[in-house]
Amino acid sequence: MKVRSITKNKGKPVIGLSPKDSLDKAVAMLMEHRIGSLIITEANGTMVGILSERDILKILDTHPDQWNQMLVNDAMTPNPYTCEPDNTLEEVMNKMVEHNIRHLPVVYKGKLEGMLSITDIVEELLKKAKFENKLLKNYIQNWPDAEQEI
Repeated sequence: MKVRSITKNKGKPVIGLSPKDSLDKAVAMLMEHRIGSLIITEANGTMVGILSERDILKILDTHPDQWNQMLVNDAMTPNPYTCEPDNTLEEVMNKMVEHNIRHLPVVYKGKLEGMLSITDIVEELLKKAKFENKLLKNYIQNWPDAEQEI
C-alpha cells in the first residue's frame, strides 16, 4: 500500500506556521486542531521545518522561563525527513522507527502534499487486518464439508 492511498482520503489541510510566529501561537494551534506537529513554511510556501510536541517540550526543558517569548524558528526541527506519495507504508514505517519520529511531511516534486502521522498508518493497517480477517472467516465458513467429498 502506498502513502498516496492515505493522504488522498484524509481531507484535512496541512496546518502550518511561519518561522517568525511565536511559540505561544504554535501551542494554541496544536491544541485547537488536536494535532501533534505543524509544518513551518516561508512566505513563498517553501517548507523549512517541522515543529512537534517534542520540540516544544525540549524548549520547555531548556528554557522554562523564556519559552513564551521565543519564536517557532527557535524550536523547530529544520529540514525534516519527508516521504513521497509513492513510498510504501513499510518504507515510511521504517523511516519513522529509524529516526524516532511520528510525523512525516508528504512531498511530491518539491511541493508539500500532506502530512502522514503514525496514527494514519496504524489506522490503515488496522483496516487492512480487519478486511483480511473477514475474508479468512468467510473462506473458512464456506469450506467444503469433508463428508460431502466423493
